Amino acid sequence: TDTTTIRPGTPTAIPSTTMTARPTLAPQPSPIPTGTYTVSSGNRTCVKVAMGLQLMAQNTQTKRMEYMTVNPNATQTSGSCGTVQSELNITFSGGFIKFTFVKQAPTYYVSKIEARLQLYSEGMLYYAAIHEKLFTTTLGNS
Repeated sequence: TDTTTIRPGTPTAIPSTTMTARPTLAPQPSPIPTGTYTVSSGNRTCVKVAMGLQLMAQNTQTKRMEYMTVNPNATQTSGSCGTVQSELNITFSGGFIKFTFVKQAPTYYVSKIEARLQLYSEGMLYYAAIHEKLFTTTLGNS
């Protein structure tokens, strides 16, 4: 399996590999910036996703939902291209989100989403994984 790292965003915005800012949770959703994340093997792109990412976590003390918006210009993208399964891993300060794509002709879909968010300031670690057939579409579409 080949692994390639490609940074999302515009060609002029290259995020630093050293990320010191820690994520913070907000009590309300905020506008979600859109980024483009790709995984390639050689000159072949197997995954291209344009999306905004916002993670929700329930504060265990207040029992309220809180939100963390991922800045696409402060992420690192990696993954793998396979004939049946490909992965997209988006890493950001304090966490990651990983998508597993499965090709089952004539369709493809997301079979797993895994996310982790660690908030050092609050001493909290959030982890979630969904194992379901999500976002099914035909090959060549989105």
